[in-house]
Amino acid sequence: MTDATPPPPPPEESHEALPPPLPEDDLAATEGYEEEAFELEDPTLGSGRLKRSFWSRFGGEGFIVSVAIHTVLVLIAAFLIISVTKDSAKKDPNAFATGAGGGSAGDKAKNYETKVKMKNVKTLAKNAARITSKSSTATIALPDMQVSSNASMLSGMLSGGSSKGFGGGAGGGIGNGIGIGVGNGKNFVGRPVMGAKIFAQRIAVYMDASGSMTSYLDKVEEAIRRQFPDADVYMYNGIFTYVQDGVVMGGERFKGQPIRTFGTGARETDVKKLTASGKNIFKKYDDNFKQGSVGAWLDIMRMQKSYDALVLFSDFEDGVTQYRMKGEKADRNVQGGGFPIVYYDGIRTDIARGADNRKPAEKAWEQEWVNSFAAAKNGQGPRLYLFSTEQEPQPLLAKCVAASGGQVKMVTWLRTGGQPPPEMDDPAMAGDKAMSTDPVAPKTFKPAR
Repeated sequence: MTDATPPPPPPEESHEALPPPLPEDDLAATEGYEEEAFELEDPTLGSGRLKRSFWSRFGGEGFIVSVAIHTVLVLIAAFLIISVTKDSAKKDPNAFATGAGGGSAGDKAKNYETKVKMKNVKTLAKNAARITSKSSTATIALPDMQVSSNASMLSGMLSGGSSKGFGGGAGGGIGNGIGIGVGNGKNFVGRPVMGAKIFAQRIAVYMDASGSMTSYLDKVEEAIRRQFPDADVYMYNGIFTYVQDGVVMGGERFKGQPIRTFGTGARETDVKKLTASGKNIFKKYDDNFKQGSVGAWLDIMRMQKSYDALVLFSDFEDGVTQYRMKGEKADRNVQGGGFPIVYYDGIRTDIARGADNRKPAEKAWEQEWVNSFAAAKNGQGPRLYLFSTEQEPQPLLAKCVAASGGQVKMVTWLRTGGQPPPEMDDPAMAGDKAMSTDPVAPKTFKPAR
C-alpha cells in the first residue's frame, strides 16, 4: 500500500454487519463466562445481552411500590373507622334507658332513647290573684291555696313526669306496674264477682260439682263469666285434699296407689268452653283431678303460668285428710280406714278434728303451697280466691289466700236465692261476711260443731 492509496472506509453500522461466529473450540473455552460477567468488554465479540438478577426478574421494585401504596390505604381506612366509632359511642345526655316491667316472665329489658324536653317551669306556676277587703267587719271565707314553688314543681317533673312516677300501675317508673319499668309485679283492676273483687286478667275456677252444690253451679259460672269471659272452669267432685306420706294425692309428685278416688261428681267439665291452655291442662291432668279432687287441682295449678288467679267455689266441708302409710299396717280392709290419720280438719265427727300428729317432714307440702301463693306479690304466682256457701275455708287455704293477697268470701245468700250485697270499696264493710287477707294476722279457724 502506498501513500496515495486511501485508507479503507470504516465499516457501516448495520445489523447485517455481524462478527463471524467463534470457532467451536473458542466457544468451549468461554463456557461459564457469561454467568460471572454482567457485561462483555467488547460487544462485537458476543450477543451483548445482560444477565439480570433474581430480584429484578421477580419484580422487586414494583412489589415495594405496591406494598407502600396498600399500607397508606390501610392507615387511612383505620383512621376513618376509629373516628366514626368514637363519634357513635358518644351518648346523648338527655337520653334514658328503661327496664322491662312486670309480668310478662319479666323478663327482658328494652332500651328507648327519648329526649326529655323540659318545660318552662315559670309558665306552669300561676300567681293567684289576691282578694282584699277594706272593711274591718267583713267576713270572707277564703279557700286554702296550694303553694307551689319552682323547685318543688321541677322535682316533681323529674321524678314522675316522664317515667310515670314511682309505684305500681301501667307505665314506667320503679314499682310493680305492668309495662316498661323496674319491677316484676302485676297490677290489675279489680273485677267484682259475687261481692268480692278479683284482681287478675286470666283465671281458672274449680267448682265443687258434688250433689249438694249442683243447684249453684250455673248461677256462679254466669257471674264469673260476666267479668272473665275466657275463664277456664273445671268441675270435679267435692273439695277434698288427701295426703299420703307427705305427698298430695293426685298431685304432680304423687306416685303409687291412691287410698281413694273422687271422680267428677254430678257435673263434668265442659271442655268446649276451655281455652287452648285449659284444654292442654285438662288433657294432661284430668285423671289427676278425678283422683285427688281439689288437692290435686291446687297442687298442679299453682305451678301453671297461664293464670293470674285461682278461684274455688264450694261449701268447704271436706277439708284436709292426711294419712301415714309407710311403716304402718292396715287394721281392716276398708278404703282409707286401715291406716292411721295423722291430721284432719273437715266436719266429720268420727275423726278427731284439728289433732295434728304429723312429723315435720309430713308438713312440708303445706309450706310449699304457701310459698307458691306468696310469690303472687312478686308476679311469680297466682292469687287465691275462695267462695263458700257453708263453712269458712280450712286454715291451710286461709293461709294461702292471705299469702297471695286474695280474698275469702262467704256467699251464704246463694242458699236462699238472694242477690250479692252491694259493692263497696272496703270488703270488710260489705253486707256479707268477708275474711281478712292480712298475712300477718290471718283469721283464726273455728271448725263447725
